[in-house]
Amino acid sequence: MENKKSSAFLSNYSWKEKDRKQIIEEMELEDYEQKYLDQAMKELIQEEKYNGFELDKRIMLLFEMNEEEDDGFDENDAEYME
Repeated sequence: MENKKSSAFLSNYSWKEKDRKQIIEEMELEDYEQKYLDQAMKELIQEEKYNGFELDKRIMLLFEMNEEEDDGFDENDAEYME
């Protein structure tokens, strides 16, 4: 069975005209990847890029961007002891 994250699989995979559920199953997307799937698909449709490699790359970019936003220190989240 081919690794769904291999460059060969992703390079040859086309998600054009496939629904979300089918893409999740075929690419074996993890929960954290599924969170960004819709946004990644929307952006790539506008760019007319339907390659699995591009989709995987965009999902990871969105994941990293959102993780960076969450890593910052927010003083409102701090609990001070007296």
